[in-house]
Amino acid sequence: MSYFQKINNAELWKKIQKLRDYIKIINEHKQFKERTCWACNKRLNIFDFLSDNLEFTPEYILKLWQTPVIELHCCECFKNLKLHELQLIKNMGLETRSCHNCGTSLDIYKFAKIYNFLKIRELKEIWLNENALIFCSGYCEKYYYKIKKRKGN
Repeated sequence: MSYFQKINNAELWKKIQKLRDYIKIINEHKQFKERTCWACNKRLNIFDFLSDNLEFTPEYILKLWQTPVIELHCCECFKNLKLHELQLIKNMGLETRSCHNCGTSLDIYKFAKIYNFLKIRELKEIWLNENALIFCSGYCEKYYYKIKKRKGN
């Protein structure tokens, strides 16, 4: 599922509600497991975990979350595990791209940091698509589309 399919996804909201119902049941019978990042100890949120793994059911997400032998990473630490994959993307030919709004030069590492909610395959898909609009910040992206809307394009 691409990033653009995640936005306003009614299916995601249904899964979140179902997961909330399961958590209520678990809390009645045993303690819901609070999780922290295995690498940096940042508190993790099960709903973020669900939204990053939409291909799984809420039941399976909860099972993974509650399993004591599985260690989870926050998005930032998980992406750091994937630095070699970012290097491979960089080596595929597009070392830098320019912000479509302001022209600021970006490399894949800056782009990955700005769009840290994207999975590696989504980053790769967007970065390597020369027709994809790249922005250096959420501000530039919003500004670009606001101006485009005003012009009626």
